[in-house]
Amino acid sequence: MRNLKFVRALMFFAAVTAALAGGAVRAAETTQVVNVAGIKSYDLFGEAGNTVIELNLGALAQVTSITWNVNYTAFDPSWLADMEVHFGPSAGNDGVVFTPSITEEGGSEHSEGSASLVDLGLDFKVGADGKLRIEFSENYKDLNPGEADGQWDSGSFTIGYVSAVPEPSSYAMMLLGLVAVGAIARRRQNS
Repeated sequence: MRNLKFVRALMFFAAVTAALAGGAVRAAETTQVVNVAGIKSYDLFGEAGNTVIELNLGALAQVTSITWNVNYTAFDPSWLADMEVHFGPSAGNDGVVFTPSITEEGGSEHSEGSASLVDLGLDFKVGADGKLRIEFSENYKDLNPGEADGQWDSGSFTIGYVSAVPEPSSYAMMLLGLVAVGAIARRRQNS
């Protein structure tokens, strides 16, 4: 009878360990939305006048998709095809560049769609600081310094990412597993 209890306890311990391992590595898939209404487009990537937004996705989160639904305007003589958005970690050169238009003239347009960065082989991780850096820029420097070349009139980008940190339910499962292991140890001591 005692051996049967030990085998059951061992099986239960194995099941709890498997659940803990599965829960701890399960990635939390989530999204963050960035409203672009009113953001101006000025200069080349990396220049001081550009609007930069930083989102905290969590350390080493993997950016997996970008969905957009945006309206934008390029002011003449700038082109719609000059407007771009860089998505990347706060440090380094990883990331992707989004250019919504191929129109080589000023004016207004609408663009919407979605891209799986994983399917395209363009997914990337943010750094240990957890920050995704989004910079609105131009790919051509016009001769009007300090003046906006374009504007993101309305809409948003939705950033899909996978967190490298266990989700809260994983912590709950680990706590439950530890309680169960403690209960088994106490029972074995009392037997």
